[in-house]
Amino acid sequence: MQTLLIKMLSLISVAVLLFSCSSNPALVDYDNSVDFSSLKTYQWDIEPSADFSKSNPLVAKRIVSAIEKGLQKKGFLKAEAADVKISYQVVIEKRFSSTKLSTGMGMSVGGGGRGYIGLSSGNQAKKITEGTLLIDMTSITSNRLIWRSKKTQPLKEQDKSPEESQESINQIVSDMLENFPPNKDK
Repeated sequence: MQTLLIKMLSLISVAVLLFSCSSNPALVDYDNSVDFSSLKTYQWDIEPSADFSKSNPLVAKRIVSAIEKGLQKKGFLKAEAADVKISYQVVIEKRFSSTKLSTGMGMSVGGGGRGYIGLSSGNQAKKITEGTLLIDMTSITSNRLIWRSKKTQPLKEQDKSPEESQESINQIVSDMLENFPPNKDK
């Protein structure tokens, strides 16, 4: 009886661990006609992120730092006369989320030595706050959007130190720039 219970608890633990560790991939879109290998320099376009920068200057500074480091790793240099303009936007939304399945388990042992395991399932609704970061790259010559990455994930910044917050933002931006520049041969 205890062996069955241990096996069931192990299976449930693995399932919970897998679902809690899943992350949303960054979505990327780009203009197929652009030769990204010819682009080497960038400058900042402040307008799209100006409101967020005013209301959240510390987080805005961390986002800019993460994007600059990510672009430098890709071989891009910041320049006055650049090939592209970089901008970002942050959208924070509160919404309700409903799960299709929740489980509960209980065990009891009766006087006759018989055990009982109960499982239950049902819907659960919870309020979540999600943040979406958009990074845009616009051609200086055509003033046209040529590349965009978007990543949305639940926000859990309440208890983070500034260092942990920077590390989290660095990881998000790294995910967003992972496949930049686009490889058209894939």
